[in-house]
Amino acid sequence: MTESNSIQKLLQQLSAGFTAIPFNQMLGLHLDQLTADHVAMSFKMKNDLVGNFFYGILHGGVISSVLDMAGGMVVMASSIQKNPTASVEELSEILSKCSTIDLQINYLRPGKGELFITRANLMKSGNKISFTRMELYNQDNILIAMGSGTYTN
Repeated sequence: MTESNSIQKLLQQLSAGFTAIPFNQMLGLHLDQLTADHVAMSFKMKNDLVGNFFYGILHGGVISSVLDMAGGMVVMASSIQKNPTASVEELSEILSKCSTIDLQINYLRPGKGELFITRANLMKSGNKISFTRMELYNQDNILIAMGSGTYTN
């Protein structure tokens, strides 16, 4: 198996782990794209995610959680790419240390929509810390929130 195929297989396993997380299932998150420097996710609006029931607006905690999840996923994918010869056990150890150090969210507009798309990009990845930029759009491509995250890796 080539190094590229090995990395792709490990990213598929990371994707499977992502979909198995109960919180992600409750949110209805779908992982649409995952590479070592970019992630895209989507989810549909549902009653459980409403924060303002007068207007049916997405809860701010859901917004920050989804942006944080996207940032963390791109950092984990980058860690897999940086360690192509690591065993599954070694990667499990590396990925288990990935955590949020700092999360900054800017809420730009009310979370109105039927479908939401989150994108995260890896800005820089060092030996111990990685930086990401995340955005949340609705189905009309209206930017609702953006953020930046710092993660251990």
